Amino acid sequence: MTASAAPILFVSDLRVSYGRIEAVRGVTLAVNKGEFIGVIGSNGAGKTSMLRAIAGVLRPAGGSVSFEGADTTGAKSHQMVARGLAMVPEGRMVFADQTVRDNLVLGAYSRISSDPKGVEEDIEKTLDLFPRLKERIAQQAGTLSGGEQQMLAIARGLLSRPRLLVIDELSLGLAPKILDMLFPVLTDLNRQGLSILLVEQMASYALAVTHRTYVMENGRVLFDGASADLAGDDRVLDAYLGRRGKH
Repeated sequence: MTASAAPILFVSDLRVSYGRIEAVRGVTLAVNKGEFIGVIGSNGAGKTSMLRAIAGVLRPAGGSVSFEGADTTGAKSHQMVARGLAMVPEGRMVFADQTVRDNLVLGAYSRISSDPKGVEEDIEKTLDLFPRLKERIAQQAGTLSGGEQQMLAIARGLLSRPRLLVIDELSLGLAPKILDMLFPVLTDLNRQGLSILLVEQMASYALAVTHRTYVMENGRVLFDGASADLAGDDRVLDAYLGRRGKH
């Protein structure tokens, strides 16, 4: 889908602190409607802290967050979900003692009372996306494999009917064959109109599926650009894609 000029998310000079430690230092980025945006960087770059501030899990120490033209700086996570932003957290964070179906219903908590029929329809749609979940619909989430839990975390996020899906470290702890199943699903969702912001340590995967990518280090954005261009950029090749050239 071609992105429009109007940003669905705009982050300006965002700062996140843990006491005296500044984890995010003036990050500015934008996600246009219909875009699939990546954020790559090493461990400790500030990627997760940035996402948590955007999604309302953490309160920023400075800067601003705007979602669909409204200032959402400091909004709570449940408020962001109601506005149309859903986050798939690092480490999946499924409700381990609840069934697959219960996890999906919990993902729709903001609309279950007002649109129960729509929720049931959306559950069926997400199960079509992830047939393995359909097979395990009555199984406790904690007994699923890591890949199945990641499928459930994505499906749970979709149940709120987001306009922007924010995903933190999709590949964490997963085998390549599972990632080869998950990334095409995200690509298809984006083609259907869902805007996506993906934080990903495995740069090769992120660069292969996203439109644009931001490269973070030490809490800052070092540079950004079209993902296809960055895939051949010497700075990215040396730092994130394993090339060992002369410096």
